[in-house]
Amino acid sequence: MSSSSSSSSSPPSSIPSLPSKDEVKEEVVAATKSTVSSFRSLAAGGVGGVCAVIVGHPFDLVKVRLQTAEKGVYSSALDVVRKTVAREGLARGLYAGVSAPLVGVTP
Repeated sequence: MSSSSSSSSSPPSSIPSLPSKDEVKEEVVAATKSTVSSFRSLAAGGVGGVCAVIVGHPFDLVKVRLQTAEKGVYSSALDVVRKTVAREGLARGLYAGVSAPLVGVTP
């Protein structure tokens, strides 16, 4: 009888025990750190993408204008920049159409 009374006092092994308050607190802190880290990575990637578009877009615009212009319109890449800035202004000329690529890289 003593063997049956000792087995009835211990919980069955198939029922998991509940975590302690400290264990729950540690899990919450770890999850919070992971979430903050993920958000920081997302923000850093978004800022990096925006910077890449802002720096690279004028070069792409000059390339496209050189490729699509009739022969003899532009003599060089610098000629494209000079004529574009003179005709359309600095911001409007070199950053025409930048909104679509910005939307594409913004998280």
